[in-house]
Amino acid sequence: MSDKEYAHQALSALERIETEAHDEFVCDTYERAVTAVGELATALGEGDETDDGVAVDAPEEWNDEEEWEEKIDEAYEKAEIARSKGTLTTKTIGEREYYYLQWREGEKVKSQYVAPISPA
Repeated sequence: MSDKEYAHQALSALERIETEAHDEFVCDTYERAVTAVGELATALGEGDETDDGVAVDAPEEWNDEEEWEEKIDEAYEKAEIARSKGTLTTKTIGEREYYYLQWREGEKVKSQYVAPISPA
């Protein structure tokens, strides 16, 4: 995994932290951390992203890369965000796992469904 990928993974993990129940100091520290890691991810990615965005490689469970690309494209279209924004995450709902695209809008973390981890 590249440094840029580690930075995006760290940003994704930070964005899942719920801060509402914490005091102002914790919330301010959290916001500074998110900003700093976001700037790091951007700096590490400068020069290797195009206006078309970044590629999201098909997971091992997905044998059909073309179908995976369609799912990613649909998720970005529904989310109405640039391809250079967002991180692929997993969520467990009931007994099944799913891929979601997550990104930050201000203080809120937004999610858009992509596909099940194991295609049917």
